[in-house]
Amino acid sequence: MMDGGLVDEYLDQLLAELRVPPARLGRILAETEDHLRTAIEHEMAAGASPDLAARRAIARFGSPRVVAHRYALEEGRLPLSALVLPLMLSLGLLAGVGLLAIGASGALAAGLGAAFGKTFIAGDPPGITYTPARCADYREYHPEAGDCAAAATAHHFDEVVEYRLAAGVLGALTLAGWAVLRRRLHRFAVRGILPEGFTAIAGAALFGVAAVGLLVSSLGPMAFGDTSGAGGLLTGGIVALAVFAVYAGALTRTLVLRAARG
Repeated sequence: MMDGGLVDEYLDQLLAELRVPPARLGRILAETEDHLRTAIEHEMAAGASPDLAARRAIARFGSPRVVAHRYALEEGRLPLSALVLPLMLSLGLLAGVGLLAIGASGALAAGLGAAFGKTFIAGDPPGITYTPARCADYREYHPEAGDCAAAATAHHFDEVVEYRLAAGVLGALTLAGWAVLRRRLHRFAVRGILPEGFTAIAGAALFGVAAVGLLVSSLGPMAFGDTSGAGGLLTGGIVALAVFAVYAGALTRTLVLRAARG
């Protein structure tokens, strides 16, 4: 026997969420019920219990709020918050991940600087010189340096590592705030309004472009023997490539699941 209780409960929730002209309410509810009960019959024919079949059919159809917002969008009555907040959350997640990635590149730069020297991370290109006053400033920061160039490199290295690590801390705070905001705005930030895989697509595109740009900018000069400062860009490219791989994997899973759903 088909489990109608879950369907009736779903229809009641959908009715409470719908923001469409009264003339459309009956048709929408009837079409939804027909769709759900047909899907349940297919699930039961495949061997699922009535309760499991109903839950699967409802999960595939979408939550009442998501479905209601889609109908409201068709009517031009979708609240602005339903569009803006999901976009803000998606972009906020990307910003937090980006800042955290910068922090990770700072940690990697510190490690490569210890292994291959600070010049590899923050050395000046050939031909760069400094005024005596500027050299004095660098020596004040790093009196242990043997000359002006070494003091300048040490100062630049400190900036690369410290500023990037600071960005990483900001990224961690951003992600913490994002998680809190996402929970509090869950009733408004409706999943399903943005295209499926939107964040994964944006993340893969942004970090993919960043990875290519940074790696080409660093590996190109290195191929001709110029390693001064190349590590600074290289560390950013390595981390960007890793984040790209994560987003690309998420996008691939989304596409595979979409194909499996037919």
